[in-house]
Amino acid sequence: MHEPSSKNKNSSKHSSKEKTKDSLIKRKSLLSRFLPERAQRLLDPKAKMWALLIAVCLFCAFLLAPRSFQVYSLTIGEPSPETILSPITFQVIDESATNKNQEEVLRSVLPVYDLDEEMVDDVQARIANAFNFMKNYLAAEAENNAKEEDKAKENKPVQENKSSAAKVFQPMDDNALRSRFETLLGADVSPASFAALKAAGFNARVQRDLQSLVIPLLLKGVVLSRELLLRDGKQGILIRSKSKEKLEPLKDVSSLYDLKEAMEKINDEERDTSDDTSLTEAIRKIATDLINVNLTYNREKTAALRQEALASVKPVYFQVVKGEPIVREGEPVNEAHIRKLDGLNKANPAYSRYGIVAGLGLLLILLIRLSLYFSQSYLDRTKRAADDLVLLSVLLVGTIIIMKIFVHISTSISASYNNVNPQSSFFAAPVATSAMLASLMIDPRLALLFAVLTSIVASLAVEGDVYLFVFFFVACVVGLHGVSKVSDRTAILRAGLVVGLVNMISVLGVKLALGQLQRSQDVYEIGLGFLGGVICGPITLGLAPLLERLGYTTNIKLLEIANLNHPLLKQMAIEAPGTYHHSMLVGNLAEAAAEAIGANPLLARVGALYHDIGKIAKTSKPTYFIENQVRGINPHDRLEPSMSALILVSHVKNGVEKAKEYGLGATIIDIIQQHHGTGLIKFFYYKAVEKTDKSRLPVAEEKYRYPGPLPNSKEAALVMLADVAEAACRTLPDPTPARIQKKVQGLIMNLFGEGQLDQSNLTLKDIQSITKSYVRALQGVLHSRIDYPEDSNSQDTNDGDHLRLASDRTSDGFDPVPAESATNITRLGLR
Repeated sequence: MHEPSSKNKNSSKHSSKEKTKDSLIKRKSLLSRFLPERAQRLLDPKAKMWALLIAVCLFCAFLLAPRSFQVYSLTIGEPSPETILSPITFQVIDESATNKNQEEVLRSVLPVYDLDEEMVDDVQARIANAFNFMKNYLAAEAENNAKEEDKAKENKPVQENKSSAAKVFQPMDDNALRSRFETLLGADVSPASFAALKAAGFNARVQRDLQSLVIPLLLKGVVLSRELLLRDGKQGILIRSKSKEKLEPLKDVSSLYDLKEAMEKINDEERDTSDDTSLTEAIRKIATDLINVNLTYNREKTAALRQEALASVKPVYFQVVKGEPIVREGEPVNEAHIRKLDGLNKANPAYSRYGIVAGLGLLLILLIRLSLYFSQSYLDRTKRAADDLVLLSVLLVGTIIIMKIFVHISTSISASYNNVNPQSSFFAAPVATSAMLASLMIDPRLALLFAVLTSIVASLAVEGDVYLFVFFFVACVVGLHGVSKVSDRTAILRAGLVVGLVNMISVLGVKLALGQLQRSQDVYEIGLGFLGGVICGPITLGLAPLLERLGYTTNIKLLEIANLNHPLLKQMAIEAPGTYHHSMLVGNLAEAAAEAIGANPLLARVGALYHDIGKIAKTSKPTYFIENQVRGINPHDRLEPSMSALILVSHVKNGVEKAKEYGLGATIIDIIQQHHGTGLIKFFYYKAVEKTDKSRLPVAEEKYRYPGPLPNSKEAALVMLADVAEAACRTLPDPTPARIQKKVQGLIMNLFGEGQLDQSNLTLKDIQSITKSYVRALQGVLHSRIDYPEDSNSQDTNDGDHLRLASDRTSDGFDPVPAESATNITRLGLR
């Protein structure tokens, strides 16, 4: 009865998954249709990171750009609000004189025309080919006619054969012959003109007359428009031909014809060709059709010559002397004033604000990108690179804004008190807060690089010197170190106090280095330095919860969820007391080992507390795990090995869901996912193998492995090792120190050999320290007890040593490690 319903549920799940996949595919197809390829690239995470990086850096550079200079922008006609004196001696371009020189130079540049010499040769060749063809045809036709007449006189029949003479001459009608002549000539020939030429026999004189009408005009050059030629080339033109490298000037352009004038010239030409007017008219018509434009205006070459000429013209300047009044207060602004102000803005490099913004933005991009590269390459924070960039951007902008506020404070102080140094207020700026938050949220090593960047930015924001940079940097380094290992909230306040004390020494050092030691002023500035350090603690403590919303799990949050009154821990203590006790012991083991190898002890302990939180979920009942089972009742005895393995694996997924539901943070979720790695549940796997030996069916090993991933942090690896070590050592019938050491070493060697620790960044020295720490802690917990004498009146004792299950496996199904594994761990120096 239940099988169909389960199938329907599975089918509905598959159908819903398919629908979601189809919807995603449709969305992608819609994006590909309506968005161009370049726009689609902007959706890439790397493109978004670069866009955010560039935008933040340019915004910061805009805030950092110095405002001590003034850019004058007045309007013509309005009275000047102040008297503007020239701060420097500079030169201003006299635009009217410069423009006059440029116009004179442009008038001297002659336009360039290209002469097509190939057209002359082409026309001559076409005329010669056409006339030769007709001459040869007429000669062959006459010869053929003569032969036919001779044969007719001799009364000999004409024989049809394929002799060579028959192949040479093929008679053509006048239309075909004229079409052939037009093709060779490249011109239109009317039937009347063709008849006149044919009547003249296409003799050499007719050919010469035709060439004499066309060729001289083409050699001089025929332009398209005579009006344009006379307008642009009043002083002459430059002729450019392929046969000559240099441009030849032609001063007199009156000898040139345009196309219309050339045709009129041909028609007006008087020829002594013959008295046959039809032949003369035919030659003129063909000549007018052959004539064409072969002298064209070269716009690009002319423009290039004009640009060269303009480049050779040097601008004309007039000088404005330093201290000279550019415009007086109340004087109407005219064009001369505007030119002088523009010249002042261009002459003084300090007025190039956009260049300063671009330069500062480029430097900030390099510094932040190098910091992220260090984080991704050496701190294994590739997955969190986007979050790190957002956090660093927020901290950087916040630092600049704070420093700008202190600039206004210093301005107010200087206006109110003449005997107080306005820059002394900068010592009270809580610049170290940014480095402290970066250390608390990300990593102290990355925070050290960020401290350099923060110190540079803070110094630039107030136009400070190198001594102010050193003051800020020392405060940042002390602050980030103070919060690198926070065990309670008061540690952050203590770190701020230490920063304040160090600031007092730094201020004294700066004053001594500058030679500005004054008793009354120094006490005031040293007190400001102490105040600036002390307030860093409360600010960091207050901002940390807000920045945790970006997805970070700080030690402060770890302290909150480490409270044993947390709802999840209370639920686990009630529903799965065995798991709760096991987690407590694993937390103690992981914390001690983390202190031994320099990892985060708090993160290791809290991760261990919640690593098995998935065992209290509804889908994975606590009684299915051995530490929560009543003696003699094991639910797995009624289940198939595959189902048992599925239940064990499910507690990882359920734990992740529980962690997300209660907002435990990304680092705790990672530990829950990774605390089993991709380990094999050997007990149920071998049980399945043994069961299937009879049926000879293969057993899929993937079904009996945890999904992973492998531990990618030292803390996650510590939880994995502590989990296995604590659970396995509890199965020892007589937990003597030697047996505990052998068991722990074998388990760790087994996991090391399987590659479960490959991504954890643990060294062999770390593994040795971890092993010693676990062995020492487990010996204290699982110490041997005195064997009390039995009471003759009582039954079998009921103490903890005799209540252990007979199966020698861990709480999650791990089998004991063979004894020979201990010898391998000895080779690594763990004994």
